[in-house]
Amino acid sequence: GLQNVSEKFIANFPMATDDKTKKALMAHMANVHSIVQVTTVEYFEKYRRNVYVTPKSYLSFLNTYCVVYTEKHSEIKILADKINNGLSKLFDAQEDVAKMKVELAASEVVLADAAKKSAELLKEITASTASAEKTKAAVKIIADAANEKATTIGAEKSEVEKDLEAAKPALLEAESALNAIKPSDIQNLKALKNPPVVIKIIF
Repeated sequence: GLQNVSEKFIANFPMATDDKTKKALMAHMANVHSIVQVTTVEYFEKYRRNVYVTPKSYLSFLNTYCVVYTEKHSEIKILADKINNGLSKLFDAQEDVAKMKVELAASEVVLADAAKKSAELLKEITASTASAEKTKAAVKIIADAANEKATTIGAEKSEVEKDLEAAKPALLEAESALNAIKPSDIQNLKALKNPPVVIKIIF
């Protein structure tokens, strides 16, 4: 009957369903055609107009169903492939994010260690700077004292040089006087019975 015809079209037709659903579909198609036949009779009795439903109409109905199913299934498959591709990329991204979290955690450990070392180094530099500033201040005090001493010595040297310059004529005169003394003069001084105190000190 009608169901046998639908089975010839649908039984081997590839569908994304199980056998139970496919058998129910074939029975439903045969039932639909029977309902249409009954309805056409009722339509004629009511409106006195014929609507012809022939075996060819049934075959066309079955064929059209297969064509529409194939088109819609193809459209849905394309959409499903896009969705699955998108989901695959999302899963890949999720894995990448998980890996990045692990890498980030490792980087945070390294950064924390680097920050700790930087803080220790800064502390050492600060202490060294403070010590250097202290030493610099001490050196400055010594340098200032040395400069002051040098200034004083310079001033004293200048005074001594002035005194020496002033005494130079007297020195030259004394040298000239000494050069004028003869050995005989010395003998005469020694021969004095009561020489002056100065002569006694000298001889």
